[in-house]
Amino acid sequence: MTFRNFCCDKETAKSGIKKVLMIIGFAILGAGLIVLMGFVIMWLWNWLMPMIFNLPQLNYWQAVGVFILSKIIFGGFGGGSSNESGHKSKKRKKDTIRGHIKSEFEKEFDKEFDKEYDKEFGNKENPNEDYDELYEKWWEQKGESSFQDYIKNKAESENKDY
Repeated sequence: MTFRNFCCDKETAKSGIKKVLMIIGFAILGAGLIVLMGFVIMWLWNWLMPMIFNLPQLNYWQAVGVFILSKIIFGGFGGGSSNESGHKSKKRKKDTIRGHIKSEFEKEFDKEFDKEYDKEFGNKENPNEDYDELYEKWWEQKGESSFQDYIKNKAESENKDY
């Protein structure tokens, strides 16, 4: 074995030892954080819950159980997401109230942004149209009567089904 081969093998061994030590260090750090979270949850629970909701105090292991249960129910334990799971989580977010509010906010933001953009740079397709004003005019002229016709037709169709 030449010195060069020995040196490279030694470097490889050193990097392998460093990786193992980092893994052990992160494992110890993670375990320490879990122990610390158990004490923090126990302290917060015993400080607030008995006084506010007249609930019993928790010991350390009960606090760790509450922590694990809350992670399972509300947050999971982290981890990366592939494109497929990311797609599923986006779909799930749309089904929640928060997701609905967010999508409504995004629609309103886009509408206002488009309006301001059109004022600044001009609307190339319809330079004189203001869609909000047109909608208000349409609703005043036809919207209310159209809605009343829809309600009447819906009531009639429900009565015919029975």
